[in-house]
Amino acid sequence: MKSIFGFLPLMILVLFYSCESFQEDEVICLPVNMTATVVQGTETKKIIADFHYIPETDRLDHITWSNHQTHYFEYDDSERILIMRQMRVDIKLQEERWFIYDGARIERINLVERNLDRTYLEPLDSIYVGYISFEYEGGNIIEEKRYELSENGKKLELVWKVNYEYDASGNILSSSASDPGATSKENVTMTYDSSKHPFSDLQYYFDGESYVNNLLSKVIDEEGFDYSYDLRCNEYGYPETIYEKLGLINSRIIRYSYVCP
Repeated sequence: MKSIFGFLPLMILVLFYSCESFQEDEVICLPVNMTATVVQGTETKKIIADFHYIPETDRLDHITWSNHQTHYFEYDDSERILIMRQMRVDIKLQEERWFIYDGARIERINLVERNLDRTYLEPLDSIYVGYISFEYEGGNIIEEKRYELSENGKKLELVWKVNYEYDASGNILSSSASDPGATSKENVTMTYDSSKHPFSDLQYYFDGESYVNNLLSKVIDEEGFDYSYDLRCNEYGYPETIYEKLGLINSRIIRYSYVCP
């Protein structure tokens, strides 16, 4: 079964854009730093993430972000992700994802929020806000749905769903995301090479970006949305710089550094 773990902000998901030169017998390197320069109109901001691993493993312990966030990971006795805690110091809020398994598969992720003490950042309460569910075909997730409590807190409502299609190797060929409360949809198509993806054995939360082979192209089909990316690799064949564009303008530039065991 291919990896269905992964992680949150979109900046993390670009870890899965890899290069063609990886071979089975090469050393796997772990990302230790990511810098994202984000362009929004006339405003440019830089976000830095530092990755920290449990000693002598490839499992994430925590990620520290320059935008007042820290993400912590907890695992069960089988080394599966059990809880992901996203501490947002700027707004004194901790968002949590609690993973529930059916055998080896993720059956459901419960979403919990905790307000934090303004002085010591200790949790003050626990608020259940919804869940994410998955539908499988074989070892692949073919549908992902997110439910959230309504404003009065009495009813769970479907807020979005994503459907996926795969090739014979388990690569995501296309995804279609929709918001039940709106008419807009986003369709994404991808192509791949034949090399094993160097990050495919790492545990990251599934969010439509977990590939088996190396991603060669990604097209987002949305009205008025002209997206493209250009990938540059380092000497080991790992992503070094990614240029994402909206039209002719760079909307995000992402750079990585690694450590090799």
